[in-house]
Amino acid sequence: MQGDIRKCSGMPIITVESSKERHQEIILSTITRRAYQMFEKREHKHGFALDDWLNAEKELWRDDDSSARDFSLVIDCPQDPNVTTILSLTNHSLVVFRSRKKHAGEAKCGPDVQSVHQFSREIDPALTEVKAVNGTLRVCLPKKNHASLVRSTDGMNNLRSIVQSRPLDLETKISQRYYTIRAARV
Repeated sequence: MQGDIRKCSGMPIITVESSKERHQEIILSTITRRAYQMFEKREHKHGFALDDWLNAEKELWRDDDSSARDFSLVIDCPQDPNVTTILSLTNHSLVVFRSRKKHAGEAKCGPDVQSVHQFSREIDPALTEVKAVNGTLRVCLPKKNHASLVRSTDGMNNLRSIVQSRPLDLETKISQRYYTIRAARV
């Protein structure tokens, strides 16, 4: 796990690339905890476990605007110099931790999980940008291969306009199907 340590407006920020396995443990733990909170909120009424689980899981997913080049998140960040925010990244998830500077006599324990985010499209952790703005972190997570996806979508749009401008004979239908399948594989 390699990390990039920086300060944003005096706040220590660490970004690290992490393993999928470690993130999966954290994601499952977060979903379990959130589903149980929903169960408690419903005053421990049974029979809704699957609904609670699915709703908790849904809360972690970030919407994908296919035309956007990146996922953008705003994360609260304490203005305390004794607190370090850690952004742990994989190709499909971000886990935000907070670690507090320990004082003499305090028990050592790891950082606390603050939030978990999952992405439907692969991101490029190495190109992540973080900016501090008014006590928050603006995190920009570029999608991998976004430019090639946009190009292939543009090519499909051009093909559709050509196909729609002429009558559909059998040869055109075959050609359209070939290009549609080929574009889906790109």
